[in-house]
Amino acid sequence: MFEQIIETCATPHVTVTECLGNLVVRGANEERIAVHARGAEGEASLEQEGEAFTLKARVDCFLTCPPDTTLTVRAVRGNLKIEGVKGPVAIGTVHGNAKLRAVGPVVLEQTFGNLSVRQTAGDLSAQVARGNARIRQVDGSASLEQIDGNLAIEGVRGDLAASRVWGNARLGPPFSPGAVFSLSVGGNLTIRLPADSSLRLAFHAGGGVHSRVPGLALEKIEGETQSILGNGEASLEAQVDGRVSLRLSELGDHLADDLPFDFVADMEGLSAQIEAQIAAATAELEARLEESLGRIDSEEARLRVERVAEKTRQKAQKEAEKARRKAQHETEKARLRAERAERRWRRASGQRPRPRSKLISDEEQMRVLRLVEEGKISPEQAADLLAAMEGR
Repeated sequence: MFEQIIETCATPHVTVTECLGNLVVRGANEERIAVHARGAEGEASLEQEGEAFTLKARVDCFLTCPPDTTLTVRAVRGNLKIEGVKGPVAIGTVHGNAKLRAVGPVVLEQTFGNLSVRQTAGDLSAQVARGNARIRQVDGSASLEQIDGNLAIEGVRGDLAASRVWGNARLGPPFSPGAVFSLSVGGNLTIRLPADSSLRLAFHAGGGVHSRVPGLALEKIEGETQSILGNGEASLEAQVDGRVSLRLSELGDHLADDLPFDFVADMEGLSAQIEAQIAAATAELEARLEESLGRIDSEEARLRVERVAEKTRQKAQKEAEKARRKAQHETEKARLRAERAERRWRRASGQRPRPRSKLISDEEQMRVLRLVEEGKISPEQAADLLAAMEGR
């Protein structure tokens, strides 16, 4: 178990050059950098030069830093989760899923898995997401170069440019005055519009434009379907290979929850985080135990301390197993919600619902996750294997 804690200022710069496992980064209200990594000494290293820190890890790693840290992550072989880092975030390549929560402005080059973003304090720029993308609450503009799967996006305060979405796309409000939304979608596009929208619409849609918005008049001019809502203060234009569906946005609607995603890999990242926290606590316990034993001469006292330490270890293991079971339970609930959402989406889009997937037992899921942990299969292969086991 590698553990290192270094005091720093409120605005350090942390660079993760490479993490060969899963990486979890969390902003904490303490002026220090703390790293916990599974594995022996040498599996991870943290170097300091002034207020700049460089981290390299060959195993799963859990990093905490001040909220206003400037964070650069160059490469992660597993999954990446960043939460509560309010400074600028720059991400290179993520071979698994990328999950970002309550972060500063983000620049992402590529993720081979799914991209999940909720609440950025600034612009979001993502070049390539090989899986699905689920985005909510961008307090700035959003630029998405390529999404190979489906896209669900809402809450973009500024402009939106989605150069190419190969799957289906769903778009929700707000459409702020002066904002420009531009999308190119290979599948179908569903848009939810508030009743008080002030928006100019223009579509080139191979499957036509279908509206469920009362009073909305559609006009086709030279192959382009146009319409104006309110004063047309914002603009939305889209090139869609499938069809465009327009409907009213209702209170409580959240498009980002509508599309199914692979929650298994996300559970793997959560499990890694739980294990890192338990391992950190155990490492601290062992260090204190060694220090205490060094000061004790009585063999009987030594045995008593060791018995107490063993009971504490067992308790920590039980807590870890309890947390793991809770994570699995939440994952299964999320999976069921996703399946129901997908069936609703397929009915709404006119596609035939596929047969209901059979559920995988907790034991089967953990067996697959252990194969990933042992390096026998990749996260992408694990996702395919679980899908095959479900009958998908």
